[in-house]
Amino acid sequence: MFAFSLDTKEETDIITYIDDVKNLESSKSNMGYRELRLINVHEIENLKYKIEESIKIYDNQGFIHLLDENNSIVTSTFISNIRIIKSKHHNITLSGYVWFTPRGFHKAWQMYLDNKITEKNIWKTFNKDELQGWIVFTGCLQKPQIYKENLIINIDGNNFHNLDGFYCSIGEEVNGIAGYFGRQLYSFYNCLHGDFGVKCILKVIWTNHLRSKKLLKNNYNKIIDIFKKYNIKVILK
Repeated sequence: MFAFSLDTKEETDIITYIDDVKNLESSKSNMGYRELRLINVHEIENLKYKIEESIKIYDNQGFIHLLDENNSIVTSTFISNIRIIKSKHHNITLSGYVWFTPRGFHKAWQMYLDNKITEKNIWKTFNKDELQGWIVFTGCLQKPQIYKENLIINIDGNNFHNLDGFYCSIGEEVNGIAGYFGRQLYSFYNCLHGDFGVKCILKVIWTNHLRSKKLLKNNYNKIIDIFKKYNIKVILK
């Protein structure tokens, strides 16, 4: 379930609930013009009225909210310069400049809300272009309370096929199911600095490392260098 609200800079005032929203994500950019299709808008006339009124006073920006089963807001997508493109039955198409989340982000959240993330490697069911969405989701979810010390990490090169898969894999090795441990080399480096569930890593055992070296190319060497900068012993098998 989704909801729509205008950006009033105050407490969120839900204008209407929406069964589904299409085109909310992008793997190409963080912000850009987009048309959003709102499926089965519950209070469609009220939504149209509120948007038209906001346009008159040049305050036409708002949020699409993903809701949980209690209609509490889980995550929100900002949209500005909102316009109604068309309206038919209970569906509305809006246009505006959307601050995108990566493809796969809402899919991951919905699986979590439906209690479908109960074991490791759920991320393997995601398409290649959805993995960044999974990783961003895990970063939002992650609130580590215990910081492990002298950790020994096992990495299996057969467990992933690209750099995003590496981040997914090591995230779960460090922090368990749907664990986060970086989504780029820079954030991976920062996680090793002491955030996100681990104070220090003693050793990394990387099996099938030659496969990883072939797949990750220069990024493989960069990852090894990052481990060494933190004085982490790396055993390659």
